Amino acid sequence: MITLGIIGIVAALTLPSLITKYKRQSAETKLKKFYSVINQALQMSITEYGEIDVDFDKNLNTTEHNKEVDDFCKKYITKYLVKIKDERFNENYYDVVFLDGSGFRLYIANDVFYVFYRLNYRTESSTKTNLDGKNEFLFGYSNGRVEPIWKNNSINSLKSNCYQTGDVQRHGCATLIMKNGWKIPDDYPWIK
Repeated sequence: MITLGIIGIVAALTLPSLITKYKRQSAETKLKKFYSVINQALQMSITEYGEIDVDFDKNLNTTEHNKEVDDFCKKYITKYLVKIKDERFNENYYDVVFLDGSGFRLYIANDVFYVFYRLNYRTESSTKTNLDGKNEFLFGYSNGRVEPIWKNNSINSLKSNCYQTGDVQRHGCATLIMKNGWKIPDDYPWIK
């Protein structure tokens, strides 16, 4: 009985640490994989079509804009991805879900497209984007690649944004993790 009690105490002390380590490694792997997969798709697209044109109808929420976004996604991105779903989410967003349950929501406005990557696509509870640094991370398209937003900011500036508490959007979290070698910093507050 004493041995079982000691084993139980040791398990209770080490289990939270093991769970945190697993969650962080899983998030790191998914973020790095997404970055690689989306950019490979774009490079295949550029090889086939040349430079990608994101010149769209400026009137958001119009049928013409929505069709342009759908055609863009299908032509330049989703045909090069292994996915279980790709479809229009609403008038502004196009959704893609990967086999591992992660996915992204693509948003195009003012000739720029943004990618809201989710570690677990099914955990979304609302139609808005969260950019919480826990499940959702922001990327943007520039010069033929999808990159984390704010890549020119310093580590301290990124931490200042990403470590905010409350109901705020944390735009710099993906960049912070990327600049740390795709490793979540030890003091990172959102994936525990």
